[in-house]
Amino acid sequence: MMRTELILKACGANPLGLYVVREGDTAQSVCAAFGIPPALLIAENKLKEFPPAGSMLVLPLAAKTYVVQAGDTVESICRKFGIGEGEFLRLNGCSYVYPTQRVCVEPRGR
Repeated sequence: MMRTELILKACGANPLGLYVVREGDTAQSVCAAFGIPPALLIAENKLKEFPPAGSMLVLPLAAKTYVVQAGDTVESICRKFGIGEGEFLRLNGCSYVYPTQRVCVEPRGR
């Protein structure tokens, strides 16, 4: 008889990337807590409005993000990370940036 050994590996605090909305949460507060751009959260969950407490959200944790610095522009960020401005717009849902804003600079799975 063949013996099978089960080996459990440690994983992060939220390996499935799920979040249960709490009372008082907003898209901005959830995104700030997990370091993701709001446009990604909205796109991942196909949100038209923020869901009520108790709802489940999928967090797009695998995207590479960048925190905008003073003096950055969409053009300079695109140049720095080698992405087109159209791709930036698609990933972030905005064509402008401001300091402290977290933007996606690489799609998931790239």
